[in-house]
Amino acid sequence: MTIQILTIAGVLVLYFFLFYMVGSLALHFFPASGDDIRLSYRLIIGFFTYHFLFTVLALPMKFLLLPLSWLSAAWAGVLIILTALFFILERKAFAERFRNGRKTVHIGALLLMLGIIVLQVIWFNLNDETYAIWDQSYYLGDTATSLYTNTISQYNPYTGNPLDNLNSEYLLETFQNHSSVMCQLLHIHPMIEVLTVMGTVVIILYQLIFYEIGMVLFRKNRLKSAIMVCFLFLLNFFSFNLYTAAEFLIIRPSEGKTILAVLIIPALLWLFLKTAREPENRIYWTHTLFIILGSFGLNMSSIFMIPFEISAFYLPLAIKKKKFTIFLGYLILMIPCMVFAAAYVITKKYLKIHIEG
Repeated sequence: MTIQILTIAGVLVLYFFLFYMVGSLALHFFPASGDDIRLSYRLIIGFFTYHFLFTVLALPMKFLLLPLSWLSAAWAGVLIILTALFFILERKAFAERFRNGRKTVHIGALLLMLGIIVLQVIWFNLNDETYAIWDQSYYLGDTATSLYTNTISQYNPYTGNPLDNLNSEYLLETFQNHSSVMCQLLHIHPMIEVLTVMGTVVIILYQLIFYEIGMVLFRKNRLKSAIMVCFLFLLNFFSFNLYTAAEFLIIRPSEGKTILAVLIIPALLWLFLKTAREPENRIYWTHTLFIILGSFGLNMSSIFMIPFEISAFYLPLAIKKKKFTIFLGYLILMIPCMVFAAAYVITKKYLKIHIEG
């Protein structure tokens, strides 16, 4: 048990380092304003950019029916290159941010956030309730069958039997393929990676996103933002309905639908709030694009949900501000949505990738 706990902790540290690293590189080339370089900002942007890069690498290999080991080797190479680039470009900046962070940290807000996160992580990992067994079985089954057959989503996750064609419903989704790759690279069991590690990652990022939303609403007041997250925790703790995140967040956080509900949609809301205050700031538009691009590989329902969300946000903003540039930015954000929607229709209706026996 002790070894498993240490393994889980080590993998979590690795994941958040990777998210921080990719987020720092994204902000190096597309920098935000000085007060937006908080740790939470980098982790959120890094999470979505990281998964976008993986999707770009994984989809061609998935379509070509290449072995999982090829994808694992390629992804390991990408991570090595990104790590080297991070230490070359960000080494001095990282040390400076660490020194400045110690001076600006709000101890009360930090302790409150840490307490909320630790409490929810423990609560989730001690909860044995399984609410959506078919969804959970899919993500775990696809990860496990791909890992143990050295293929990429070529087996039925429920029965273990080989498929005749790649499943068009999940063809563009690479979230579970990433889990298979990391299980192969790190030699960890799929149940640990999928149900414990990724579930914990989602819970932590959920708190950070709403902390950032609080920083916008409360004009960068760290303590008020942490208190808002605390009240949000109480709301989720004492509710179980379709109108809060409780059901998804606590019972099934490692699933793609949960990531859409508790990470993707709130993250887009967060950046919209920042954009609404500074519509001429192109960086917020760019970071919104990063989130959109990273969303499709995490959950294919994003293809249909994101256009509705950003339309509800940016079209009224364009009308209120009477600025064509906002409408133009909205159209640019819609482009990847339309591209992935077209790809989904093509792969669903017209393109079948047959698996040779």
